[in-house]
Amino acid sequence: MTSSERSKAYFNGERVDHLPFNIMSLDVVYGMNMGYSLKETDNVDNLIKIIERRSKEYKIYGISEGLNLRAMGYCLGSTGIFPENDIDHVDHYLMEDELNMDLLELPDPYTNELLKKKLEKARKLREHFPDHPISTFVAGPISTAVAIRPISKLLRDLRKNPDGVKELIDFCVKANMAWARAFKDEFGPVKLMIADPVSCDDILSPKQIKEFSYPYLKNLITSLYELNGIKPDLHICGHTKRQWEDLKEFDIESFSVDNCHDLSECKDKIEDKLSLMGNVPPVDVMRNGSIDDVIESVKICIKKGADCKHGYICATGCGTGPGTPKENIDAFVYAVRKYSKDAKLGEMPEAIYQ
Repeated sequence: MTSSERSKAYFNGERVDHLPFNIMSLDVVYGMNMGYSLKETDNVDNLIKIIERRSKEYKIYGISEGLNLRAMGYCLGSTGIFPENDIDHVDHYLMEDELNMDLLELPDPYTNELLKKKLEKARKLREHFPDHPISTFVAGPISTAVAIRPISKLLRDLRKNPDGVKELIDFCVKANMAWARAFKDEFGPVKLMIADPVSCDDILSPKQIKEFSYPYLKNLITSLYELNGIKPDLHICGHTKRQWEDLKEFDIESFSVDNCHDLSECKDKIEDKLSLMGNVPPVDVMRNGSIDDVIESVKICIKKGADCKHGYICATGCGTGPGTPKENIDAFVYAVRKYSKDAKLGEMPEAIYQ
């Protein structure tokens, strides 16, 4: 089965060859193991070669183009540094000096230079892989905002200028929806992932989450669901335990939990409403661990998550980092195939005990 066939059958309650899985940022690390620099993996011609090879090797079918945590900030006027082999970062924020909404204009994906290039890249990928499902991704509203206004200043603004912050975050919802609507117009209804690290318990207090994150994140999620007719998935880096009950109110299909949490504990809290995704450690295990470490971690995750009532996707706890060896990617895929053989929704695979 291909990955898309497996996922569809599994969530329809059919028995499948093994659990669905998701190695976040797979194309980046796979491409780097092919000899490309991190920056070169973003080149569409190189990416086509990467997708061709990983599809053939792992039977992972799917293409994706979207907005990482800082992309919308760059679209709106923040500037960044893009190292050859490391993650990009903002070097000048549009609202470095003050929170000034007059600096913002809602971006048009068909005329904004960066968004236009992303749509063109997605078209080329779709033309080359017409049989692959296509998806996109965006940052959560408050996580989008910190690519426009430095996080230290935005957190101060929560106390000193809360109305200004809310106006900015509401704008970020509209900006992300502009991208999502253009993507849907181009490719039809698509699956979407939202990453929202600023909404974690490590950064915001429960009161701040309920005031500055939830209303806007919920609005974005509901709007995306209404747009596509497909519930998006949500990933929040860091600690989220205090939010698990509340997340069940959102129109999401799956919650991707960071590896700092116990997978079984999260499952017990959300499985009555949501499917579960996670949470093999991307740094300690996937990048820095041995093959045996990867296999053991995947087995532990399967034992803890596979019987989730609404389904489980075995995945990394966050994006897989540059420098992850291919042997560890191979080990992840091997372990999922071996220890979740004959998987079915809500059941623990017998293969995990063999």
